[in-house]
Amino acid sequence: MKFALGPNAHRVERRSETTFDVDGVSVQASVSARGTSQFDGRVGGRRPSVFVVRDGDRVFAQVGGRSYALRVVTRAAASSTTDSTAPGGLDAPMPGRVSRVDVAVGDVVRRGQELIVVEAMKMENALVAPIDGVVKSLAVKVGDMVAPGPALVVIGAAS
Repeated sequence: MKFALGPNAHRVERRSETTFDVDGVSVQASVSARGTSQFDGRVGGRRPSVFVVRDGDRVFAQVGGRSYALRVVTRAAASSTTDSTAPGGLDAPMPGRVSRVDVAVGDVVRRGQELIVVEAMKMENALVAPIDGVVKSLAVKVGDMVAPGPALVVIGAAS
């Protein structure tokens, strides 16, 4: 995933449960959920409290008392014919398991309607329709493990 922080863009990739690459530098970190948007973090010897709220392509984070406003620039490319960067494509916000699928291919959906729920770190993350339209493709079922990258569902304009 690529984020913009002010005028600078940074690439963040998750390599394992506790290893991340940030602009090509390996960082050991872990996060455990304490609530809907509150987490306990561990980076090296530091253990900051972390608060995160996502609003579309904007992410607001407070880490150890410092505030950050980030913008999601791109998601990591995946070897899938369905790309989450395509209009109406939605991918997983983080690695997790699909706990609910509320739509099928061909269903008419409204902007803001819950389509899929991904459970990660004891939290449910709902993927909602970004536009009014029709479900053009659906790549998951309940129980599937998912990660950011390939689109889980693509919404297209109604014909």
